[in-house]
Amino acid sequence: MNEKSLTVLEQYELKIKGTYRSKGNYGCTTDKGKYILQEYNNSDEKMKTMSVFYDFLEKNHFITDRVVANKEGKYVTVSEDGYTYILKKWFDAEDCSNSNPRQLILAVENLAEFHKLTENTTGLFQEGGFHPGKNMRKVMERHSAEILRIKNYIKKRKNKNYFEMSLHNIIEEYYQQATDAEQLLEQSDYKEIYEESIANKTVNHGCYNYHNILFQNGQVIMVNMLKVNYAPAVQDLYDFLRKVMEKNNWDIPLGKTLLEAYSNIRPLSVREFEVLKAILSYPEKFWKIINYYYNSNKAWYSEKNEDKLKQFRKQEKLRWKFIDNM
Repeated sequence: MNEKSLTVLEQYELKIKGTYRSKGNYGCTTDKGKYILQEYNNSDEKMKTMSVFYDFLEKNHFITDRVVANKEGKYVTVSEDGYTYILKKWFDAEDCSNSNPRQLILAVENLAEFHKLTENTTGLFQEGGFHPGKNMRKVMERHSAEILRIKNYIKKRKNKNYFEMSLHNIIEEYYQQATDAEQLLEQSDYKEIYEESIANKTVNHGCYNYHNILFQNGQVIMVNMLKVNYAPAVQDLYDFLRKVMEKNNWDIPLGKTLLEAYSNIRPLSVREFEVLKAILSYPEKFWKIINYYYNSNKAWYSEKNEDKLKQFRKQEKLRWKFIDNM
């Protein structure tokens, strides 16, 4: 995004007091508060749907970075050079910290309240709505196939570097772990839960992690909500929990506290709990590390890959201890 994009702001009913860079976007201060200008490659129809959803959330006391309409009443604004943007309201707020237990508890409680509200939204939209979200059975199947492909690639590769030798020694173990997790999910009620979530239009945030949670005066603000979809609530909880636990070395007391805080507001059913356990059993972090390696320039040796693999291996006993003690 360059400074030319700021001319888009002329298409809004705002008095601009100043602009600033903000994580690859442009922020602006106005007579009506702060806003963020963000590139957007989707339709105005999608934003109309989002506007209805933002209204629904605000009516039920959630705080979000809702998108605002321009002078023509459209949510997607086209610049002079043909790029498309959206303008979102923004906040003087604090980023959620992965090392602050109190903030993490408030965040997971907010997620539980969100899921209670959005469990069934079949009457919310007169037309349109959201797309089905990821099916974890298909995601696992695809990732396992990639692990197998990389396993075969490493096996055939000559003159292996240290990272590749390390990978060669352990990849079979994690391929087996991946297929075991697939089987666990297959044996659970996930298929029925997923189909129910689509039928009931259960809304999933789609990207609920500490990057997309802010705090202002003790209140939780949900931002970057453009990946919302219809999917089981437990998938949002999994995304949030896995990333928090990885950053906190799979701290068992913290994990139990977060699960309890969520369940005190929206109790997890036995079958949801089985699904959560199955998808936590999948070696997602391992897949991410080797997928990044496989799709990068292998002519350059990366110590970063090596460090990530070592860190992952150090956490493995703790990850399984947490899963076994859930």
